[in-house]
Amino acid sequence: MSLRILGGSARGRSLKVPDSARPSGARIRKSLFDLLAARAPDGTFIDLHGGSGAIGLEAASRGYTVTLIEQDTRAVKALETNARALELRVRIIRGESQKLLARLGSFDIVFSDPPYEANIPALTAQLLDSDIVAAGGLLICQHPDRLELPDHPGFVREVREYGSNSLTLYHRQAAADKVTDA
Repeated sequence: MSLRILGGSARGRSLKVPDSARPSGARIRKSLFDLLAARAPDGTFIDLHGGSGAIGLEAASRGYTVTLIEQDTRAVKALETNARALELRVRIIRGESQKLLARLGSFDIVFSDPPYEANIPALTAQLLDSDIVAAGGLLICQHPDRLELPDHPGFVREVREYGSNSLTLYHRQAAADKVTDA
């Protein structure tokens, strides 16, 4: 299976997809990046479940500073091969994202599309309780449409439906700006 990068410096170029991956379709990717172009057109981006690289490499093609996390060895090799072939600079970390959270730092955009057998609500709560989403940043969770993710203190939640998939967006409220009189 192959799919194409939709925009940016690698637009139209193909990705090789490992058998273990379940890539996001073109419609949801286009909608996601149209939304990001309006809300967060640049910054740091982490794909917590790199898989095929359809999301993370698309982000790199569009100019984001990208980190990809993937635990499957074959998928990591495919990510490395695709990044080289597309001439995209990305940081690829092999491991389980939940175990790496404390060491990853904060990102402007955090994308989570775990394997559907994962406990997505529990993972989402763990992400929201961590410091991975920078102040003013965005957590985007892709999940089956039949699953509803809850509100969370300190975040504004929004849901977008795309056929059998949903994107739940959590916008982390920025810390209140301190105004001083001169």
